[in-house]
Amino acid sequence: MNAHRLLSIGVTTFVLAVSPSLRAADGDAEWQKVNEVIEGLKNPKERPKSREEAVAFLKKSLTEFDTAHAAALKAGPSHPARWDAALFEKMVGRAREMAGVPAPEKAAIGIADILKAEDAKPETKSQASVMDVMESLEAADAPGGDINAWIAKAEKHLKDFPAEKMNKMVEGKIKSIKATADLKTKPLEMKFTAVDGREVDLSKLQGKVVLIDFWATWCGPCVAELPNVIKAYKELHPKGFEIVGISLDSDKAELESFVKERGMEWPQYFDGKGWQNEISTKYGVNSIPAMWLLNKKGMVVSTNARGGLEEQVAKLLAE
Repeated sequence: MNAHRLLSIGVTTFVLAVSPSLRAADGDAEWQKVNEVIEGLKNPKERPKSREEAVAFLKKSLTEFDTAHAAALKAGPSHPARWDAALFEKMVGRAREMAGVPAPEKAAIGIADILKAEDAKPETKSQASVMDVMESLEAADAPGGDINAWIAKAEKHLKDFPAEKMNKMVEGKIKSIKATADLKTKPLEMKFTAVDGREVDLSKLQGKVVLIDFWATWCGPCVAELPNVIKAYKELHPKGFEIVGISLDSDKAELESFVKERGMEWPQYFDGKGWQNEISTKYGVNSIPAMWLLNKKGMVVSTNARGGLEEQVAKLLAE
């Protein structure tokens, strides 16, 4: 994985709005420093050339952010820029894990606090809202979740914040979920010859728990998720867990080399059409990674199985 992909995984692609001129208030200089550190982290002057350089860059930048943030909170605890910093803090959780820089202990500011704040900028609230919508999707789409409530929440966000830059992503996710709603009412049908010649027919896998993994070798988040997928496969495959990969790659040789190198033992669908992949297009998959879980009856029980995959599979195997 190159350093650019690493950074795209560690720091989310949400764009933090930085006020061009902070109003005169206590702590202006200190909060300006916070904004400068954030901008430097999002747009480094020199891109790291290796994973090691990228991790070192994240560690240095996050440490600088924590120092500047602490000083700003002390100098201007009520400054409106605190909401921008709080939103950024919510976005860099994964980056902190990668860099080994835990968040300092301080009063936590949640998304709900930002949305209720009278002095938070409209664009800050808008970004907080879309982040809240996307974060809540995982629980809503998990077994037992209320996906209809999530759709209502997402549609309310679109109504409340019509100018949000990320709305196309939200609209696409709503469309995808509505399009796949009927997948949870009957066994999923899928049949093809894998890139290695194996015949795949989901109807013959009923009785097992199956993960349908829409991915690509060029997808940074997909590659980052791979260790968790491989771990779950190795531990639960003997108990009846299967994986079917749907690759959106366009280079067959690169796919085959990658799969062999990473020890991905499950079959892969490949047609070389990239985003026009016939299976992903058929089922309305417009973003990856997309991980669907099927129960023993072949029914789709989740179209967002990232996070806690092993636990989800184990639960379905026990049914």
